[in-house]
Amino acid sequence: MAELEFRIELNVLNHLGIGLYSSTPAVVTEIISNAWDADAENVNILLEPDKDFIQVEDDGHGMDEDAVRNKFLKVGYSRRLKEPTGDFSRTKHRRVMGRKGIGKLAMFSLANSIEIVTKAADSEAVSFKIDVARLKEMAGGKEEALNYPVERVPVPADFDKKQGTRIVLRRLNSRINKTEAFLRPRLARRFGVFGDDFKVHLNGALVTRKDADFYGDIQFLWYFDAASQQEISAVAPNIAVAPPVKDGAAGEPLCAALDPSIPGDDPTLLVRGFIATVDTPSKLGKGDETLNKIAVFANGRLFQEDILAELGDARYFNSYIVGEIHADFLDRDGIDRATASREAIKHDDEKFQKLRAQLKQSLKIVRDQWDEWRRLLGYVKSPDANPAIQRWIASFKNPIERKAADRLMTSIANVSMSNDEQKNKEARKLLYRSAVVGFEKLRVRNQLEQLDEIKDVLSPEFQAIFASLDDIEESHYLDITRTRLEVIRKFSEEIVDEGRLEKVAQEYLFGHLWLLDPSWDRVTGTEVMEKTLTDELKRACPDVDGGARLDIAYRTQAGRHVIIELKRPGKRVKATDLELQGRKYVDAMEQFYIDHPDLDSLNGRTPAIDVIFLVSERPDMNKRQEEAFAAYNMKVMTYGGMIINAQRAYQDYLRVVDNVGKIETVLKEIG
Repeated sequence: MAELEFRIELNVLNHLGIGLYSSTPAVVTEIISNAWDADAENVNILLEPDKDFIQVEDDGHGMDEDAVRNKFLKVGYSRRLKEPTGDFSRTKHRRVMGRKGIGKLAMFSLANSIEIVTKAADSEAVSFKIDVARLKEMAGGKEEALNYPVERVPVPADFDKKQGTRIVLRRLNSRINKTEAFLRPRLARRFGVFGDDFKVHLNGALVTRKDADFYGDIQFLWYFDAASQQEISAVAPNIAVAPPVKDGAAGEPLCAALDPSIPGDDPTLLVRGFIATVDTPSKLGKGDETLNKIAVFANGRLFQEDILAELGDARYFNSYIVGEIHADFLDRDGIDRATASREAIKHDDEKFQKLRAQLKQSLKIVRDQWDEWRRLLGYVKSPDANPAIQRWIASFKNPIERKAADRLMTSIANVSMSNDEQKNKEARKLLYRSAVVGFEKLRVRNQLEQLDEIKDVLSPEFQAIFASLDDIEESHYLDITRTRLEVIRKFSEEIVDEGRLEKVAQEYLFGHLWLLDPSWDRVTGTEVMEKTLTDELKRACPDVDGGARLDIAYRTQAGRHVIIELKRPGKRVKATDLELQGRKYVDAMEQFYIDHPDLDSLNGRTPAIDVIFLVSERPDMNKRQEEAFAAYNMKVMTYGGMIINAQRAYQDYLRVVDNVGKIETVLKEIG
């Protein structure tokens, strides 16, 4: 009997075999797919982790000596191209799942020893073993093709099939989960062909669709074809039913049809399957994985585990979704759309892009009906719990705006971000506040688009736009004021410790001049100019023993040029020294603009210049010095006084804003 050899190009072994498949379900999926292609009716899987083996046996056509040698042991044998039946199986005319003939390499990533016994009808059984560890050792460092001599072994005594194949994986990878509880639901989620003519048993128990472990949690169902509706309804006993229209009449299950056609000129591009939702997202979190996915199948086998994450829709209702999309057209032409791992689809494919576009449109329909059905069943928590929100919604005269606002607030009412309901409540308040302001801004933007149609600036329509703008601006200013008061409070706590003052001032002050003066909201000017002029100022007044400074910065603000110098905390300064430094700063700045007449379009004129010294303790000044400081627009501020002045200014603003507008009233009542 001639020797059997496993011939394989080493780059194929390394890149498409060992290490490519990372899980038990992925490996067993490849073996089951081969059984399907061989017209098997039954597949039996034995899984015994304690004995460190997995056995997969089928009653398909099996192989004779020639098929083992020239098909199974030849990596890359493509049955679709070389078999007379092409894309279909030999006798049952099934759409085959295999394409490239590399799926057998999946076993190499899971086991270190592979035993195979196979028998075709009217032929002798062929039994052999592959020592994966030895194969890797022989392949080490080589680049040429490897002819690996397969070891023949005796046919097991209990293998008495007329035809079929048994594969035994031994010395399994210790890092891979091999338990039945792990494998059963994952196999159920990887195939859409389990039924009367193709049965898979795991440790003696049939693997069924129910084992996917989510059908019992389905609340609403959308389907692309009647067969999917019937199949899912049969295994999903908890699909919600609409309240009866009349007393005593049974309500209808909350299911709806979706368009199965892919937009375009090709009527053969159709999808089957379903999209469903559960009543709470937590039901889609099973153990260490999530079932919150829409899986894509082709020819009855998982083609991509999840497409939901790629549909570009981050709406919160997506976390309730589970689904299966059967797009057989992705695997029914001469194009191989699968990635190297056979676990995903190449995203640049034209047909895949059309599928994504169709599913995006389908999800919009699902979202709208989901909202309506949840309301119908009373699942939706109404914003009524917050009267301010309800009054705000009711204030819209335009029914389209009112409906949109209601939907937005209802969505927030149903958000859950924590197991702690009090934390959820506080989080929803923040979301309500932000949503009110954001919605009003969008309203104004939509109104502004209609300005061309408004002919009378005294019209109610024009006045409404200005009223909305005032309300929005006021809410923003109040939010900014409250935020700044909180920042000032924290800042004042930090500067209590004089030892930390230097770091605190450097960290915050130069970038947030509103701490010095609330009217200085934003600084302007380029970083390059600020650095250039700061360097000029430092050259004009280098450090001296009597007045070594902490830091200096230059800023422009509302047409004025501001020079700020922070004196080291705890350092007593003299008015004479500050006056001298301030004069030098002003003189240096003026001379710089005289030398650069093209800057800021001043044509050699000198800009308005302010000099501020920030010190721990204000120095004594005589009348002449006070006049000199005023003449040069110089000011001395203390760290403590800076905080007090800023606090007073912002608190005074809050006190005078008694007449708050519509938006701020809503925000205050939200809490």
